Formats: sequence, C-alpha cells, structure tokens
Amino acid sequence: MNKTVFHGALLSALLLAGASNASAQSGIPLRGPDYFRDASELAATLGSAHAIRVRCNGREDQYWRRYMADLLRYEAPEKGNLRSSLVQGFNNAYTRTSAQYLSCDNRAIEAEARFARDGQDISGRMATHYFPKDTRKRGPN
Repeated sequence: MNKTVFHGALLSALLLAGASNASAQSGIPLRGPDYFRDASELAATLGSAHAIRVRCNGREDQYWRRYMADLLRYEAPEKGNLRSSLVQGFNNAYTRTSAQYLSCDNRAIEAEARFARDGQDISGRMATHYFPKDTRKRGPN
C-alpha cells in the first residue's frame, strides 16, 4: 500500500471538488448520480478503514476520520442531504467493519490496505471524471 499516493489522490480530488461550486462557470461537469455514488462509496471506504485503524491502534488514532472530515469540508460544508448521506455511509461502514473485524490480526491489516487502495481508486476516478485536465484553466501560451 502506498499511502502517499492515496493521500495525494484523495487530497487532489477533495481540493478540486471544492471548486465544484463554480462548475457551471468553469466548464467542470455538474454533479450527477455517478458523482454521488462515488462520494458515498468513498465515505464508506473511509469508515471501514477507520474502524480497522481504531481496532488496531485505539480510539485516539483518527487518521482516516480526518480524511472524512476533509471530504465533508470540501464536498458538503453545509448541513443538508449530501452531508447527512456521507456521514451515514461512513458511520454504517464503521459499524459493519467493526463487527466484522473483532481483533487486529493480519486479516484486518490486509483489509485496511485494501480499503486504502479502494479509496485511492475512487478518489482518482472522481478527480479524472469530474475534473478532467482539459477543463482546467490554462496559463498564457
């Protein structure tokens, strides 16, 4: 697992997504059902990774939860349906995964790595699909 690559992709997706409020003016695709599916899937993946991290390192380890906080800050800063849905997806995945992994063993550690790879894939897909490079403003030629 390459956490640095995952973090870079996730933060890129989150930072670019923060520009989504200006999407109509900048040519960035509007949010649609695929976007909401991906954002929900990312929230659930972060919740699952967080459950294992807490199981292995204790409640003070908020590593994946901080990424969820960033997702909320950029994608759903105001109270509303999207924010509620993302929080619910994170919490439900956390609960499910906590019940599934009762100890911090190799299986749990491998699962956290798998969740990290899945999150990297989702955030990369979001960045590529919703914020393609050819829609970004270019400097003078």
